[in-house]
Amino acid sequence: MNRLFLSLSALVASLSVLTGCSHLPGLSSEPAAEVVYALGTRDGFTSPLQSSLKPACPALEFIGSSFQLTGIHRRLLSPLAASPETAKDRYLIAGYAPPGLPEDFARSLSERRAQAARQYLIESGVEAALLQTVGFGFDSAPNAPGANVVVIYRQ
Repeated sequence: MNRLFLSLSALVASLSVLTGCSHLPGLSSEPAAEVVYALGTRDGFTSPLQSSLKPACPALEFIGSSFQLTGIHRRLLSPLAASPETAKDRYLIAGYAPPGLPEDFARSLSERRAQAARQYLIESGVEAALLQTVGFGFDSAPNAPGANVVVIYRQ
């Protein structure tokens, strides 16, 4: 019992020390004005992801929490896999999930969706080194595509 009391009192003491350090430079709890968010806009900053990347094919829409490709997905990806331009272009395969899911699950689901599209393109002959995936979950720019989709951007 004494150990528990000592552990709790040590925890309270360390928390009071940490909150007392907020006046030090670099330890403020407020975000700095010079912080730039890579996926969204802040004070007129336009993310390079929004301006330089163009979708290479229509978005792949998923239902519920599925991450497996359907025949429709394969039909949408086939022209991209057969294109001679694909041999020289790099692609970013971005997965998105709907809000309301636990954050870790949403990010994992969106990454699995992007990986499924990447795997299909590799099996169709696209060089793996040209394909990069990212799972945004529901944490993306306000003007990002809707939830439950995978968008393939040509870089």
